[in-house]
Amino acid sequence: MVRRKLSGLTKQGVGTSVNRYGSSRFVHIQSYPPIVAPLPSALTNIAAVRIADKTKSKRDLKVLLITPPEGLWKEKVGRPWISTQPLGLAYIAAAIRDKGFQVEMLDAYSLGLSGQMIARKVAESQPDVVGISSLTPQWPDVEALADIIKTQNRDIVTVVGGPHVTALPRESASHRSVDIAVVGEGEDTMVEICEAAAGETGFSGVDGIVLGLNGEIESTSLRVRNMALDQVPFPAHDLLPEPALYNPFPVWGTGGNFSCMISGRGCPYDCSFCDVTGQQGKRYRLRSAVNIVDELTWLHEEFGVRTFSFRDPSVVCKRSRLMEMCELISERGLDMGWTCSSRANEVDLEMLEAMKNAGCRLVQYGIEVGNAELLKEIKKVSKERVIQAVSDTRKAGLSAHGYFLFGFVEETEETLRETVEFSKQLELDSAGFAVMVPFPGTQEFEKYRQEGLLLTEDWREYDVMGKPVYRHKHISNEKLTRAPRLAYRSFYMRPGIIARHLRKMTSIGVVRNYLRSARMMFN
Repeated sequence: MVRRKLSGLTKQGVGTSVNRYGSSRFVHIQSYPPIVAPLPSALTNIAAVRIADKTKSKRDLKVLLITPPEGLWKEKVGRPWISTQPLGLAYIAAAIRDKGFQVEMLDAYSLGLSGQMIARKVAESQPDVVGISSLTPQWPDVEALADIIKTQNRDIVTVVGGPHVTALPRESASHRSVDIAVVGEGEDTMVEICEAAAGETGFSGVDGIVLGLNGEIESTSLRVRNMALDQVPFPAHDLLPEPALYNPFPVWGTGGNFSCMISGRGCPYDCSFCDVTGQQGKRYRLRSAVNIVDELTWLHEEFGVRTFSFRDPSVVCKRSRLMEMCELISERGLDMGWTCSSRANEVDLEMLEAMKNAGCRLVQYGIEVGNAELLKEIKKVSKERVIQAVSDTRKAGLSAHGYFLFGFVEETEETLRETVEFSKQLELDSAGFAVMVPFPGTQEFEKYRQEGLLLTEDWREYDVMGKPVYRHKHISNEKLTRAPRLAYRSFYMRPGIIARHLRKMTSIGVVRNYLRSARMMFN
């Protein structure tokens, strides 16, 4: 049994302790006073030089990995109602610990911690290296967090990584409080950064990073991607809050402690709006079925996980592996409900029936649009194949969820209407609609930038729940902003869909999540 606590973070209204299988209650933090003054330029980007002069053993070097809380840049944070385990940082934590370093994790995003609370944790832990992950809309929070860390101790080596940093590493490394930007997957890179910080090597010998030293930006060689994923340690879930803290989207599953996992990395399809290929490469790198089910068994037995979601697109990409995985889940008697994502061209009825027998409840399809020509343009699956996949999913007794996006460069008002109508023609149980965000590193970002249509590069605006960050050639921003809300109403305000979801409201927690979803959809 693994027991954990949030040391130093249970005072002043932050939260209560959490039992292994129980629930937890955390106070919503509305605001806090500023605690950091602007850093003088003389203090910027020098820790990576200084700490190398202070030789430390692996046993002595301390590492703290942090997810940034939402709203830190504007000094107003709170717990999000949707959150999942930060797998990327948990993988890095496991790799660092496996090499003998001391490591802690602080999921400040899911806990909704204020800057004061984070500063107190940094002061308590006294880390030598702090790693921070970042999606694009989180970058302003990462900058604020890095400033807080440097104010606590300017000798701390601050390392940033994640999708946004990989797409824009030189820009990321140029921030005054950032020492190192990690490009791509971080396990091996962070291990080598820690070894350099311990004085074993130099930072310039670490592949896959951009250094920000004394105002100069220096890139090292690209890192070769890890192909042996079965050799990667399981994510360090024991360093995270209890699974009961995390709240998945209602369609992902309910009825027990939730977790998420990945079955592989990379993707060969190169969709125009997706940055997975830039992050992880254009080919699948897969874990074995045995390795996947070993992790599921571990999550179930050690952490009481009852439901989980595969967060990668590759779980169904290799038929033989999927069938073996389903057989192993059944053989081991793992009573776990799960969901996954798939392209419509990668499933068939037999596979879906095997998934159902192994506990799968729902398959999510990235359908995106309902116009045949636009599907080709963005490199997605044909309408005919989508119809077949959704039909087979329902025949197998599984729920089917579809994701749709509005706002591709080639979009018109007619294609908007086609997408909504197509969503209703399909046998979907649920659907999600959003305005397409052209994240850095994607083909859509380059299209909009090259045509001079981007309205801002204020990254906090690059939010899937926000307004368009571009001027569309054919559709007004007002109409684009309204499109998801109108689509939600059109899809869900149908008697059959309403009745289907009412049957799923089997507990107060489920009802609460549905009400939150409805408020998000229709406001």
